[in-house]
Amino acid sequence: MKFLAHPDERSKPAFEMTAMVDMVFILLAFFVMASQFDPAERDVVAGPAAVTLAQGATAQDCPSDIPVRIRRAGDGMTVAVGQTAPTSDLSVLSAKLSEINMPEITVRILADPELTVAQVAAALDAVLVTPMKKVSIGKLPIATVSTLARTEGR
Repeated sequence: MKFLAHPDERSKPAFEMTAMVDMVFILLAFFVMASQFDPAERDVVAGPAAVTLAQGATAQDCPSDIPVRIRRAGDGMTVAVGQTAPTSDLSVLSAKLSEINMPEITVRILADPELTVAQVAAALDAVLVTPMKKVSIGKLPIATVSTLARTEGR
């Protein structure tokens, strides 16, 4: 005995769920691989603890970092914050950074390669007693004859 399907059942298309699931995962994989994610957001202080800028100042008016240059001077060292005159007193460094008092700005310590670890650590300690908590340490570029000639105006 041969059973024939009802004529209405033959005209209905069959819905293939397996193919649909495969297509969804292929599209999902494509969008994940093709998307670009934003970089991590920076530290942002909000609320009453936020530092207020002077009237008329914008965030772009503030430097992105504060350079502290440490150079060897005989057996000791000299320290200069930004464009200030070099001094051998580390309390001047602490006082200047305490005066700035903007913890969200990075203090970039640029040390002379000829300094000892103890000297750089002493400067780092002088920075860390201030409100400035973001600190990075780097090396001062070694002055070559051509850079010295440019700075002297030759």
